[in-house]
Amino acid sequence: MNKKRIAASITSLGLALTAGASIVSAADTVNYQASADYSTIQGTNQWQYEKLSGTTYSKLTYQTGASRWDNGGTYPWITANAQHPGNDADSVRTWIAPANGTITITGAVEKGSADGDGILATIKKDDTTLWSQKVQSTTGVTPSGVSKIAVQKGTAIHFIVNRVGSISFDHTLWNPAIAFTPAADVPDDHSLSIVEFGAVANDGKDDYAAVNAAITAARAQGKDVYVPAGTFQLSDIINVNSVTLKGAGKDKSILTSTNPERGSIDLTGTSPALRDLKHEYATVVPRGNGENEKNSITVRSATNFTIDQVLVNKASTAGILVKESTGGTITNNTVQNTNADGIHMTGGSSGITVQSNLVQHVGDDTIAVVSYGTDLDAAGRPEATHNIRILNNDVGYDSGARGITVVGGHDVWIESNSIQRTQMAGIYIATEGKYQTQPVNNITVNNNTLDSTAQKPTGGHAEMLVYGGYSANTNDIVIDNITFTGNTSRNATKFPAGVWGSAKVGNVTFINTTIINAPYPEKYKFENGIVTWEGTKVFPK
Repeated sequence: MNKKRIAASITSLGLALTAGASIVSAADTVNYQASADYSTIQGTNQWQYEKLSGTTYSKLTYQTGASRWDNGGTYPWITANAQHPGNDADSVRTWIAPANGTITITGAVEKGSADGDGILATIKKDDTTLWSQKVQSTTGVTPSGVSKIAVQKGTAIHFIVNRVGSISFDHTLWNPAIAFTPAADVPDDHSLSIVEFGAVANDGKDDYAAVNAAITAARAQGKDVYVPAGTFQLSDIINVNSVTLKGAGKDKSILTSTNPERGSIDLTGTSPALRDLKHEYATVVPRGNGENEKNSITVRSATNFTIDQVLVNKASTAGILVKESTGGTITNNTVQNTNADGIHMTGGSSGITVQSNLVQHVGDDTIAVVSYGTDLDAAGRPEATHNIRILNNDVGYDSGARGITVVGGHDVWIESNSIQRTQMAGIYIATEGKYQTQPVNNITVNNNTLDSTAQKPTGGHAEMLVYGGYSANTNDIVIDNITFTGNTSRNATKFPAGVWGSAKVGNVTFINTTIINAPYPEKYKFENGIVTWEGTKVFPK
């Protein structure tokens, strides 16, 4: 169709068209057909009329007297609904995609006469053959495998008629139709929509292959992958390798994993990112041994990763797990209804900021820094998770275990967080024998508010608890240089502060602690370490 026709069609669908620009808004299908769109001007209605010699396409000229496009008055030629090859060149009718999207091609091919040795009919997408078949009779042959083909603005779809042998009786009736669906809501020229690769929103079918294809193409082209508004289904793990996967908003673009055992979105490589979308599981299974394939998001050996404005809803294990990764941000996300931790960093990960997230109703700790004894660097030496900033998060809300935890690790800042309604400690600094975790050193806990934490009647936790539960060497200090400053404990169910455990604990300091509505007259319970409370050493006495 011509530009006026495109504008009219798009306007009727509630779309916007800018002269010379791609169609970038969601649209219903726009139909093109060779005969209806036939013109005496090249390029009108997206159609061109060409010949192909070897690998070279060149334009035919329009002959008014014959009402056809041909090669200077001879073969090959093209009319509204027919083509004829030449001895030295094929007849080619070409459609050019006006924007990114998908197409479905219909229209049978048949000989105008049963005489002759037949023709070879071919459909190509740029240089890639989509379909090709020899046609020898007047019985129509319908092309196959040409549905939901992804195209980008400028993609050429060639309908080619080749002579095979003699050009005698090679008059070929072919009136192809193209149903074009523009890619939905592509936000910029730097993005490829998963719709371009065959994903269909809200149809209840698996979109795994389309999303994978989009990621592969985006990585090759240096572009982002866009998930438009709607629900798309994933049957297996998606690997977001060194690209950005982004949506239209975490309440609009939804990726639903249908396999509860293998549904993680993995971030790998350099600068992978996940933004502005929702990831959820259709169903979950028990967490078992905590297999990472069952997480919602798993960051695996990535550098400079980003997870921002993502809604995680349900996972068989963790919401967001970061392992063996460096330099990343986890910001402005909502994590809820998981069977394990909300946000978990381990495997010697470092240089990570976790800020302004809402973590609620998760099955274990809301935000955790963990260093296992089996976490080793390239030289086989223990490598603790370190240099982690946990800032301005709002967590708890009936979560199943602790609030913010450091169980093995060093150089961690826990600042200005709100922690409420957890079963165990609101802030927990510890080593644990069950997991043979590494030592803890240099943890700063500033200006946090804890409200109604450590609610489990048999839990025995303080709201702010330092617990020396394990030491690989009983003579070593396993927890040292822990400082709590300016924190508020409100509605404690047990002790606001505590330090205990069987392993050796070094210096623990509490400064400017505000306690509101505590159940006991005692503000703390200290049984281990060298503890200073408001400027006074109180343990050991």
